[in-house]
Parts: sequence; C-alpha cells; structure tokens
Amino acid sequence: MDNRTHIFTILIIFLCLFCPVSLIPAELIGKEFPGFSNICVKADENLIPDIIGVSMKLPDIVYAGTYLRVIDIVRSQEKLPTGTFSINYILEDSNGIQPERLLGTINIQNLVRGGQKKINTTFPVPSDVQTGHYLVQRLITNTENSANTGSYLQGRQNQVQIINSEENILTGYSDDPEYTGETGTLFISSTVVNSNDYYPVETKIFYYLSKSGLISDDLIFIGDTNNFIIQPKDEIITEKTFSISEDLENGKYFLISSFLPIEIITKDNSSYWISGDPVSISRTIPYNYPVIPLTRPDTIQTSPEPDVTTLKTDYPDILYIGEGNKITDSIANIGGSTAGIVRVEYLFSSDNAGSDAKHLDWWTIHNLKGGETRTEQVTIGIPGGIRAGIYYLTKKITVTSSPQEKNTANNFWTGNRPVRAEYNPAARIPDLTHVTTKFPFADPGENAEISDTITNIGNACAGQVTVAYYISPYPSFDPSTARYLGAWETGRICVGEQLSNTINITIPADLRKGEYYWFSVIDPCTFIAYCGEEMPELDKSNNINIGQLNIGPCVFCR
Repeated sequence: MDNRTHIFTILIIFLCLFCPVSLIPAELIGKEFPGFSNICVKADENLIPDIIGVSMKLPDIVYAGTYLRVIDIVRSQEKLPTGTFSINYILEDSNGIQPERLLGTINIQNLVRGGQKKINTTFPVPSDVQTGHYLVQRLITNTENSANTGSYLQGRQNQVQIINSEENILTGYSDDPEYTGETGTLFISSTVVNSNDYYPVETKIFYYLSKSGLISDDLIFIGDTNNFIIQPKDEIITEKTFSISEDLENGKYFLISSFLPIEIITKDNSSYWISGDPVSISRTIPYNYPVIPLTRPDTIQTSPEPDVTTLKTDYPDILYIGEGNKITDSIANIGGSTAGIVRVEYLFSSDNAGSDAKHLDWWTIHNLKGGETRTEQVTIGIPGGIRAGIYYLTKKITVTSSPQEKNTANNFWTGNRPVRAEYNPAARIPDLTHVTTKFPFADPGENAEISDTITNIGNACAGQVTVAYYISPYPSFDPSTARYLGAWETGRICVGEQLSNTINITIPADLRKGEYYWFSVIDPCTFIAYCGEEMPELDKSNNINIGQLNIGPCVFCR
C-alpha cells in the first residue's frame, strides 16, 4: 500500500510540473487567443485570488476598428488581501466560430477582504474582428508569482455586438503639422468624421513619425489624444501639442495618424493615414540674451532654466455656475531662459489643500522670456455639473520648454480665501423635475408600463430631453450597477409645461428573490459622463425619481 501511495504522489507532482502554464504575452493583444482549457491548478490555491464579477456594463453595438468601453465591478472573496493580480479581457464568439481575441489587461494592486474595484476603461477592437455577438470574458492571473496560472472569473458577464462594416465608418485627416524648433514641440490638428447614421463611436488618435512613411518601418511614437466620442453624421477637430525628444535625429519625417495602436493593424487597413508632405525636425538652440531682472525682489532669477511661478491673482468672491467669470492673473518667469509653452490650469477644490480639485479652464502663454511677467484678464468657465457651495480656486502650471524647467515646487497655487459658487439669479436656465412617476408591480420576465410626468420649473426652455429607466438592487443610483430598461425621448419643454408618457418595459427575467429599486432619470448623460453631450440644465439634484419592487414574499402587497 505504501509503495502505491508513493507512486501516486510522484505521478501527481510530475503532471503539475509539466502542465502548460503561461502568461499572456503582450504581443497577443488583439490577436487570436490560445484557450486556457488545459490549465493545471497548483496545490497552492492562493496563487489565483478568489474574485467574482459583480457587474459588467457594455454598449449594445461597437464597430470593429473603434473602442469598446468596459465598466466592470469585481469583488474579492478572499479572507486575506489578494496582493497584485491581473484581469485579462477576452472576446469570445457566442457561436464558437471565431477565435478568441485578447482585448487588453488591467493590473490591480490589491483588494482587501470584501473589497470591490470599479474598472472604467476602453480597449481597441481590431479591424478584422468579424460581425457577431461576443461574450467578454475575464481571465485572472497572479502577477506576483513566476509560476503563473489563470482561471476564468465567475459572476456577472455581458455581451456586445460587433459590426465589421466594409464602409469606412471613421475617416480622418490631419493638417500639416507645425514644428517649433525653439521649444521642440509639434502642433497637430486632426479632423475625424463619423459617417454612420445611427450610432456614436468612441475612438482616439495615435501619432507616429516615420522617415519612410511606411508603417512597416520602425516608427517613433510621439503621443496620443484622449478618448472622444463622435455622434452619428458628425465630425470632431482635435488639437494637441507634443514635445519632440532631443534625441531625435534632425531630418524630414512623415506624420502617421492611427485610430488603433499601430501594432495591431496591417498596411492594407483603413485605420491610419499619412501626411502628404514630411515635416522638417530641426532643433534650434536659441541665444539667451542678457536678462534684466525685474524690480520686484520675488522675481529675481533663480536658475539658468525657465522657472515659472504665479505672482498675483485677483478673483471675485462669487463665481456663477455655468457661466464664464473674469479674473486677473499674473505669471512670471523668474528663470534665466525662455519658457516655450506655459499652460495655467484653473481648478476648484473643496479645501485649501486641493485634494479633490476639478478642472475649470486653461490660460496658455507662448514664449515667456526670462524675467518677464504676463498679466491677463482671463475668463474661466464654471461647469454646470459643479454643486453650489464654498470652494478654493487652485492653479497648476505646466511648462513645455528646452531646457526643461527644473524647479516645479512653485508651480502650484491655492487661493488664501474661499470663493462661493452659486447660480446666477438673473440667468435663464431650465430646471426639470418629476411631477409623478407610477412604477409597476410585476414578476421577472413580465411586460409592464411606467407612467411618468415631468415639468420645467426653471425660467428657460429645455430641448432634446431624455428620461431613462433602470432597475437596481441598490437604493442609490449608479449606472454601473443598474439595469437599463428603456428611455423616453421628447423634444422641447418650456417653463411651467408638463409632459406625460407611458413606456412599455420588460422586467429582467433573471431577477432573483429580493428587494429592487426603480429609477426614472431625467437627462441620463448627467450621470454617465461618456454617453454624450448634456443639455443646458444646471441644477440636476431633482432629476432622479425612485420606486421600489419586491420579488418573492410580499413585503408590501399589491
């Protein structure tokens, strides 16, 4: 008996040692993905943390060659902190015909017991993904151990329909780039057109330099834009300035612009375009003329490099939400050489430490010479999404120059007195609210009706109003955990006017016994930042109406 036990133990060790275990190589992103059906799970089960999926929100339709936004919530079931782990997001064909494709990987540093992580990101969808319905799978790997294994995450998943159209849904072109030798910067303006009739598209632009103009050569990546959304039959112009490395050899370069990372496209793909004429890159070393120090003692030169600081900022005690407000600002270069591009970012924070600063506006200054002071009356806009209250005005200075600024300790400023943000009583703004909402009682899978009446209690008309309906197990509205049921879209609603509507919805068939909450949300894009432009309504605290639904034993009867 003992001999057989030893033989069995040796056999188990042999199988685990030679079991195919691997991580996902970076070059597989966007490529066909080898399945993990033959993974051998080591005896130490803690190598792969016990993580479940709480919610996954995907758009209904995405075009190949654009970006898939994934809003995911995962939760740790471990008794101890998980440590670092990775989640690999994989496209799996619902019909099992197309090969699996790796979209990308998210690294999570740690989750405590019961800890949840909300992931809000986008992944590029390769242009050659075929039309069909795809399940987005999560594969978890442990990044702290060299002998990595992987396992598919259990819990809520979601599907997305991918359309691979033969037409060029997205087309783009870039104006001739403008290179500034003194600052070593390249200014690029690009126009992107969404030609389809029905769906908005999310995308971004990557920029590369190439001596030959061929994407098969070694390209020099210079930067990319933020993600942006283009509505159907619309176009967007993006402008951005990039710093060119001093190590780049002088010469002529073609500008290559691409909607997707160049690593996942082919030369016959329509996701990229090349400038007609090359741009000359030639770094010029400016002659630094003697600088006459300013008379102010706090603006004497401190270094041979640029050194930009704020001098004085005059701003009113009240700033109006949703409007432009004028302030007077002074910025000085107390260094010994010219600062090529100076960007002053204005922010709002609820405390004087700037812990939760929100972006307001920019002031851009070009070629601020050593010892020079610029004073400007700047208009800063207070976004409509900011709540009324007491704030501190904060500034952040960013310098793009050659030589680079070394002393950045004086690039941050917070006002020593608070400012109040409030609505302008003379402004004409709409204010939408619910009059009454009748939520139904029904069982999972049944059809039901929601009757809703809204009104405008503001002093201006609102146009293109949308009311969206959701159901959620949580009493607080969060679009990442709520189930979308449908929307009521209406046109113009003026002051004092009431509009009523009845919408047919289907209660999700997979709801289990428990307590659920209905939500009627006016202007849902206020609460989902990436879904489109907001309507010009400032006070949105009364835009959500809530009801209750109980599945199972009667808590309150019909």
